[in-house]
Amino acid sequence: MAVINAVSPTDDQIKAFLAGHPAGEPVFMLNLLKFKDRATYKDGEDVSGVTAYGRYAAAFGEMLRDLDIVGVETVFSGEIVKTLIGQADGEWDSAAIVRYPDAETMFKTVSSERYRSFYHHRLAGLEGQLLISCTEKAMFS
Repeated sequence: MAVINAVSPTDDQIKAFLAGHPAGEPVFMLNLLKFKDRATYKDGEDVSGVTAYGRYAAAFGEMLRDLDIVGVETVFSGEIVKTLIGQADGEWDSAAIVRYPDAETMFKTVSSERYRSFYHHRLAGLEGQLLISCTEKAMFS
């Protein structure tokens, strides 16, 4: 099984994401995050990747509150400690699950001008990630 950390989606991934989620159904985004040891800001500011990504996360939360974007919430966020099954120790540093009311809201949120104003913190701090979209639909009864 090949796993590739990336920072941004491809056009094909965006199209598949939007097509794969019916309108009006909640979307849960599972984030597996790997941070850079040192952030890579264009101005050379020397902070950790975690600090840079923390700035991004704080600005994202502020944006949601300021714009009163209803239905978007961080369901879980925490440090990854150890892999129990499989082999992935060290691949990711943190995990988060963010709930959106639907795929369109998710895409509009991360495509907004406000989002782009702080996106550079994400790029500066993040080495790569897996961003996996999930639904509430139970696969097993």
